Amino acid sequence: ERAANRLRRRRQARMGRDKSRRLSGSRDFRQRLVLATLTSTPITIRDIRAGEGGLCPHEMSLLRLLDKVSDQHVIDVNDTGTKVGYKPGVIVGGKGLEHDCGVHRGIGYFIEPLLLLGLFARSPLSVRLKGITNDTKDLSVDTFRMVTLHMLKHFGVPLEGLELKIESRGSPPRGGGEVLL
Repeated sequence: ERAANRLRRRRQARMGRDKSRRLSGSRDFRQRLVLATLTSTPITIRDIRAGEGGLCPHEMSLLRLLDKVSDQHVIDVNDTGTKVGYKPGVIVGGKGLEHDCGVHRGIGYFIEPLLLLGLFARSPLSVRLKGITNDTKDLSVDTFRMVTLHMLKHFGVPLEGLELKIESRGSPPRGGGEVLL
């Protein structure tokens, strides 16, 4: 039986079957996208809140942010938002980028993956993020500025040029905050 399964997998691979890693559910959505990008591994995430509306607005916003900082990638979301196909490209970075994070999650939700991806970008990353600076779900921008950025120094990341500037504050339900990373 094991030999038959191996033969079937080989045959499917020869037939050009999708070689992406198949995942299920919405759990760890950000981490899945970041790790797929850093390892250049295509992923397909299915059964994302099936029957409950699929992707949340903040997850769609994260996909748009990934679209801004990378190049040569493919993002495919089905009509119901319950299935996402993601083929990573090159993290290009960029200066003068802007992103509206919306009012569903705090800016910290978006800074975390940006920091990780920015370390591997081809060019420096400078992004103006707009939205909620402090909420109860995500790390505040103050925590990132005072703690997380300084922790990166212990991992060999130079702090020169790595700055988080809080230009204005925003809170739920309206947002209105601006942060420059």
